[in-house]
Amino acid sequence: MPRQHATDFVRTSFPLLHYIPAFPLLRFLILLSVLLGSTTPAQAAPQLWLPTPPGETWTIIQGYACGTHNSWDRYSLDLANRDGRTYGAPVRAAADGRIWSWTPKSGTLILSHGDGFYTMYTHMSSVVSTQRDKFVARGTVIGTVGDRGSPGTPHLHFTAFTGHGISASGRQSVELHFAEVSLPEVGGCNQHGGTKVTADGNAQPLPEGPPSIEFAGGEPGRWYSGDVRIDFGGNVTAFSQAWDDQPSEAEPQFKDASTGYIQLSWAGEGLHTLYVRAWGGDDSQIVAEYGPIGYDITPPTPPAQIEPITVVADQPTALEWEPATDNASGVAGYRVYVGADPKGTSEWFTPTPSLELPALSPGNYVVRVQTIDYADNASEWITLGEIISAPSSK
Repeated sequence: MPRQHATDFVRTSFPLLHYIPAFPLLRFLILLSVLLGSTTPAQAAPQLWLPTPPGETWTIIQGYACGTHNSWDRYSLDLANRDGRTYGAPVRAAADGRIWSWTPKSGTLILSHGDGFYTMYTHMSSVVSTQRDKFVARGTVIGTVGDRGSPGTPHLHFTAFTGHGISASGRQSVELHFAEVSLPEVGGCNQHGGTKVTADGNAQPLPEGPPSIEFAGGEPGRWYSGDVRIDFGGNVTAFSQAWDDQPSEAEPQFKDASTGYIQLSWAGEGLHTLYVRAWGGDDSQIVAEYGPIGYDITPPTPPAQIEPITVVADQPTALEWEPATDNASGVAGYRVYVGADPKGTSEWFTPTPSLELPALSPGNYVVRVQTIDYADNASEWITLGEIISAPSSK
């Protein structure tokens, strides 16, 4: 997908500017306030279904990373029908949502699915409706495949992404896990390129009876220094989800949905519990929780330096220092180096800010430490102090 013209990008990214009078200063101030607005992370993601025609096998002609999928939209797919028509083929909504923006130049329709989660359909030749905030049910035809913005190469460019604020700023595409096929990050260029996918028409019947929920991904009681995806599903007809607070019982975030997922990074650093409110086929509700799970990406702060220490050579001695600090998971311990190298490192580990040193030969030694937290973040190695091992005066 070629890069959009700058004005085209602004129209897509900031659809509310369409309705602001053409006063340059006013538009600038509004745009600036949007860019600096809320940084509340996304809180929900629905189960996605392939947006291609049911029963037809389509091919991923360009997958994740490389080519034009090399920026915030890394996790994008270009889809074409190798055995039938591509141009003019119907495009279907991948999940329940509302029309958020339409950009004619690139044929881009964006649906909002609530809580900062969006799906984007690009290069469409036509669109059924551009009415902002109009509800679109999963599987509804929203337009037809074309080549707008990519002349001569009809295909559907599809992206799911998160963003915050009224402009969906800070956009980040997400891995695509459709009900029919899962497409995880596998590394490399053009990931999943050449893969054939077939939409099944969203025909699965909704579950009956009381709701139940099962979770997968992550490990409760553990701290993570990288993002973790938590999937859930079960005998569910609708659900709502949130970190650290029970969702409202009034209205589900996602109707006609039996599975969903959430990213640990959306909760921010700290110890968190996931709550999922599920509705069953009998209209009853349950609230299931998963956690706590910790997220800590900040290395601990190293301890303060100590004054030089003089010890008696060839005799064991004790070494102590002030504890280091950590903002979330806590300090798990220290790697320690004692030797002559001013840049030395080692795997010698102690869980406490103290060490029983073996007998040292006469000479000068540097003491260097690296602090480790419970999420396995590590500080830089620092020189804690100096030990002077002097011969006994006897």
